[in-house]
Amino acid sequence: MIHVARLCISRFHVLDNEIVDDNYTSKHLGTILVSGMIAVRFVAAPLFLYTFLNDLATWTLCIFVFAVSTDALDGYVARRVGGVSIPFLGPYSDATADFILILAAFWAFWMEDLYPFWVLPLFILMFAQFVLTSRLDRPIYDPVGKYYGFFLFGAIGVTLVLPDTAVCHAVLIGILGFTAAVVISRSLFLLGLWKNRAQSHNIPDP
Repeated sequence: MIHVARLCISRFHVLDNEIVDDNYTSKHLGTILVSGMIAVRFVAAPLFLYTFLNDLATWTLCIFVFAVSTDALDGYVARRVGGVSIPFLGPYSDATADFILILAAFWAFWMEDLYPFWVLPLFILMFAQFVLTSRLDRPIYDPVGKYYGFFLFGAIGVTLVLPDTAVCHAVLIGILGFTAAVVISRSLFLLGLWKNRAQSHNIPDP
């Protein structure tokens, strides 16, 4: 009987090790896939700039669509494997890749007089406040701000398809409105987090 029990325990250990190995392999492959897709967006930024400024409209659109597709896919892969550890810039790799691509696109648009220059420092300030008001080990997304990159990708897509002055003016108004909404949302969200933390530590509100 003791011999049978030992055999069962031994078998359970083998199965447990196999499960651990499978999980490790899945996460390792997930890390490689996600890192590769993030790297694609870093590479896509200068390619976007080059093709757009050289009137290679079809190439620009293809590069942009492919880059945005990797943004959707890397999130899906990361969720499927239960989270991955990403090299490059750590937990901010994904957000930084999006930011670089967006900045490159609007830099190209500015050089073609489609948008004013001040949108560039605006995006830099928005990204800076996102990083500074997050944690070192992971980004913190507020309910509206988490869609900011998606909205700007949409603005880039509309501009590529309809590079008309009236359309660009409408997009610019939308950018200003959405940016204001993000600032308000993040301020309220962070204030709520601070109040919850203060209450949990029995710290009276000022």
